[in-house]
Amino acid sequence: MRARASSERLVAFVRLGLIAALVASSLGFSLQEPAVLFLSIPLSTFALIYGFSLVWLSKRIVAPWFAWVTSALDVSLASAAICAFIVFDEPLAVLNNRVAYETYFVSVTISALRYDWRLCAFTAALALAQYGGMSAFVATHWNLSGLTTPTHGTFVASQFVNRLVILAGHGVGTMAIAQWARHLRLMIGTDHLTGLLQRRPFLERVDEELARADPARSQLGIAVFDVDEFKRFNDEFGHLAGDRALERIAEQLKLAVRTTDLVARYGGEEFVIAFPRMDVQLALERVRDVCARVGAIQLTPEGRRLTLSAGVACWPSDGMSFEAVLDAADQRLYAAKRSGRNLVIGPAPTGLPSVAGSSDS
Repeated sequence: MRARASSERLVAFVRLGLIAALVASSLGFSLQEPAVLFLSIPLSTFALIYGFSLVWLSKRIVAPWFAWVTSALDVSLASAAICAFIVFDEPLAVLNNRVAYETYFVSVTISALRYDWRLCAFTAALALAQYGGMSAFVATHWNLSGLTTPTHGTFVASQFVNRLVILAGHGVGTMAIAQWARHLRLMIGTDHLTGLLQRRPFLERVDEELARADPARSQLGIAVFDVDEFKRFNDEFGHLAGDRALERIAEQLKLAVRTTDLVARYGGEEFVIAFPRMDVQLALERVRDVCARVGAIQLTPEGRRLTLSAGVACWPSDGMSFEAVLDAADQRLYAAKRSGRNLVIGPAPTGLPSVAGSSDS
């Protein structure tokens, strides 16, 4: 799954809250130890700038790569804090550092909020690799046997190995959580009768497509479908037959589109398809094909069929917002219903006059 933009914002606020808590704790300690105050103030300032910057960027960047970059930054900054003790000639502060080391766990945990197990695996693996690399450097440059300090104790190999195992296990656990969260999200976002997207996840996916699209180079077609005379069909054959008819119609919708197209059940007997990066005239041909497929299937033993009416609109020519484009498609759908049903109405081809926003059937 793509990393959700909303999830990235949640991660950014969680990160900022944690940074604020750590800064408050650090400055409180520094007031009691004036010798480290000169280091705490610039580090705390940098941390707050980092946290606020990622909150700001999370509201403006929705590309999937952003989550991978911020996860790598979170881990790398924790490693940089630990690596500073190498510079200050404190090897045990590298190997036995509780606060900085446990920051890895926070980085791995919040990566699960993005519903992507791959991101959790990447974050945990990066933390293990960086911490393992620094530890190997310390082991080869210092004699750790017998070395002890009041603040970081003594190096114990078995305890060090256990820390690595626990971090790896935490990574596996967050991978499972992210995968299960993805499963639940798909269950919640899927219409149980037809197996199509529901309205809210459909709108989220369309927002993602529009955020990535360039209005000067890309188009996104929207088609809204309504089943003609569906209430009469329900009254005549019953609701079970009506549900089965909707299932069959949904099957034809899924068969007639590309894997990159988005298909949703938008209402009771209303469906919608988004065609990313598709010319509107080609989208019209696809919609006609969908309607022909549906009109050809027999839905009852008596051979009863149902037809579809559809309205097609295009971003950005019909509006710069999805709401405007959807409204244009709705208006054309209503025009198709008023014109006798079993029609597809879309924008007029370029160069031809447009009459009341309708074109061909």
